[in-house]
Amino acid sequence: MKTRHFFLVIVSVLLFASCGSKKQVSDAVVGNPVLEKETSLADALQTVISKHAAEPCITSKINLSLSAGRKSVRVGGSLKMKRDDVIQLSLVVALGIIEVGKLELTPDYMMLVDRMNHQYVKCSYQDVDFFRENGIDFQAFQALFWDEWFTLGAKGGKGKFNAEAVGNDIQLVDNQNRNLVLTFLLNAASKMVRETRFSRKGTETPVLTWQYADWTKLGEQDFPGSMKISFALSDENVEAVLKLGSVKADSDWETRTEINKNRYTEVSLQAVFNRIMSLTQ
Repeated sequence: MKTRHFFLVIVSVLLFASCGSKKQVSDAVVGNPVLEKETSLADALQTVISKHAAEPCITSKINLSLSAGRKSVRVGGSLKMKRDDVIQLSLVVALGIIEVGKLELTPDYMMLVDRMNHQYVKCSYQDVDFFRENGIDFQAFQALFWDEWFTLGAKGGKGKFNAEAVGNDIQLVDNQNRNLVLTFLLNAASKMVRETRFSRKGTETPVLTWQYADWTKLGEQDFPGSMKISFALSDENVEAVLKLGSVKADSDWETRTEINKNRYTEVSLQAVFNRIMSLTQ
């Protein structure tokens, strides 16, 4: 049962960015008729950019709740990130003593480590067809984990949005990608991204929704204290909720995971996906 739950968690972490992006926006407000007319809106977008967490490294304890159909599990762990270098999500049991699995994302590779079965998979983003076809790379995952807005398939980190005020939110819509529509909801008061949503073109139903809440102070900036990721896996709806605690700027940790190849067996990404799909049935 623990193995089953572990792989469900891992597929959540891998697939909630599977409708992702190509380049993070960090240096400009895009040219758009709405933005040009509404100075206050353009100013708000610049403020969102300026409110991105400035700390180069972030660590946090996590409590993860995952549900898929009638199955559910809760585990503890940690989230460690170094900007433009690595994201590590570690899952633990037995009062936080035993690490059962780990996800490590770097600009060059993504790696899953199954401590329970002494297996691991390591591959590039280009090895996953959907990632390769839609330009999904480390920057896409980083933007999602750091609560930042970005663009789909834009060169030089710039793109075009349709922007409008919707209630207490600022809505940004990027429909430049040939397959996907990316929508951000920015809280007009806090100037923080509170929801990132991906939809297939021509449909209104999101294939992925990533929501942020419970912001906490990290230095002079804010960082979300919870992240809720919802998407569909096979015929089941999957929901993963990450509750963050003790969020701090800490660089005293190993940024790369060493694998003892005498104890661990490398398996293919396809084999892992096939196993995941069988465990959800």
